Amino acid sequence: MHIEYIDDLLQTSIMIRYKGESLTIDHLVIDTGAAHSLISSDIAAQIGIHFENGDKLIRSFGIGGDEYSFRKLVDQVQLGDFIMDDVYIDFGVFHEDIDQINGLIGLDILKSGKMIIDLHQMEMYPANS
Repeated sequence: MHIEYIDDLLQTSIMIRYKGESLTIDHLVIDTGAAHSLISSDIAAQIGIHFENGDKLIRSFGIGGDEYSFRKLVDQVQLGDFIMDDVYIDFGVFHEDIDQINGLIGLDILKSGKMIIDLHQMEMYPANS
């Protein structure tokens, strides 16, 4: 899959499926420093992903301080040719000054896919492809 270098960040797209609906989300930062992937809850609402009783609340720590999100089981995540079924993804609100980023692809997905990030070719792909 193609990687874009936008505003000094590596970005790509991901597709998620949830309860029969699917959504391709662009402008996701490839973040090897993030333990878990995080997608904008505003974007995910387009396919019915909302906080519900029983969803796990997640507290994350980063450069910007404490952040809160909720974790939800989605039916499928597709990152290029790599597909994961029944995946827990974190969803949350991003700061107003981060309006061109729709989320982060973290180590939970990157390690599961054994992803190789080729900065020369600006591509990312599973090690076994």
